[in-house]
Amino acid sequence: MLVAAREEVNSVDVVLLPESAIDEEEIAPLEDLLHRHGVNFVHAGIRERSKESGQLPGNWMLSGINPRLEKGAKPPSETGEPWFRIRQNKHHRWSLDESQIYQYHLGGVLHPDVRWWEAIDLPRLEVNFIEVAEVTLVGLVCQDLAHNDDVAGLIRSVGPTIVVTALLDGPQLTSRWAARYASVLADDPGSAVLTLTSFGMAERSRPHGHDASPIIALWKDPSRGVREIRLDPGAYGVVLTVCMSRSPRRSADSRWPVDNGTAGYDVAVHQVKPANTSSEFRKTQATEPTSRVLEVDELTILTAWAEGVAEVLAHAPGGAPSLLAEARSGAAWRDVLGLAEPSAQLSRAIDAMSKVVMTAGVDDSVPTFESVLSAASAHRQDASRLDATVRQVLRAMLEERQTRHGARRTLGPAATTEIGQPRPSTRRVI
Repeated sequence: MLVAAREEVNSVDVVLLPESAIDEEEIAPLEDLLHRHGVNFVHAGIRERSKESGQLPGNWMLSGINPRLEKGAKPPSETGEPWFRIRQNKHHRWSLDESQIYQYHLGGVLHPDVRWWEAIDLPRLEVNFIEVAEVTLVGLVCQDLAHNDDVAGLIRSVGPTIVVTALLDGPQLTSRWAARYASVLADDPGSAVLTLTSFGMAERSRPHGHDASPIIALWKDPSRGVREIRLDPGAYGVVLTVCMSRSPRRSADSRWPVDNGTAGYDVAVHQVKPANTSSEFRKTQATEPTSRVLEVDELTILTAWAEGVAEVLAHAPGGAPSLLAEARSGAAWRDVLGLAEPSAQLSRAIDAMSKVVMTAGVDDSVPTFESVLSAASAHRQDASRLDATVRQVLRAMLEERQTRHGARRTLGPAATTEIGQPRPSTRRVI
């Protein structure tokens, strides 16, 4: 599937799989396969078996991020670091009543006079947002899209760029419930919403007097409306190409709108049939992944400090030393707020970031935004894995700040582009 998809679009950035698509034990092999094909993200529904007697199983969405995270790069020939895994639990059980048992033709295994509830564990309400440059993603599982609770309120207050919902449901028609609730988020706060269901469930959904529908997914965005995405006969998946463009960000406190937001809209759908040739990447022998440099929470904290460094360098470069001092262990403000000290590895990462920033100045001068960006972008053969990760994070936050505020960035010896008016970027999803 990935070989066939890449023949059409050159590179696949994200892979989506519906609710309960894979077993928890299949996550690592899936990540290995995606890594060898240059995929950077995976959103997949996970079915988790009971760990012990009397404990309910789990139903959640995996948001996996490849530490490589480089769009358009050549696929590697071996495995790398373990992927960052973010778990988005399902918060609301589904139930099947009599009409749904008839609709999905399940009367052979479920008695229609009984209301059947999903037997899963329900952890505390929690929602995870993934921010990549100016794109904010959030994943939901099935019924969580339809409930107006604290999770829904938090999503509306953040206003993510794209909401991805994995379903185990019937066809994703504009007349059904998922489209209605997708419209709510598309209208307010203006997110693009993608829902994806299992083809098997779409086939089983045959209400009285209606044929099965092959509509497996639905895309809804605030500017171009809704699109039903079908799975054609013989196809095993769909490639969706999504464009990112500038959009105005508005506030309710009388400030003028500013074009520093990002909006996504779909531009192409391509049906994918499995390639006849085997994957060229299967010929390489996979090696055991190395240990991860930073855990998800450590990387999140480091990114937040790097964003703070970018803002200080843009407005008051002389304040960089004091900001970096507050980031290190022993800062008094953590005791006041009751926060734990950074881990040993995170402390080393913060020290490495401080070294990059403070040595970027010339002749002991105050480091500038441009000098730190140049230092973070420089390729060093002798850099450790931790130092390389720190430089990548710092560079990403500096470039994001530069993009939002229309600075100019040199692309080559004689090529410049106005970052404030970027060309639309594309993301391909299978």
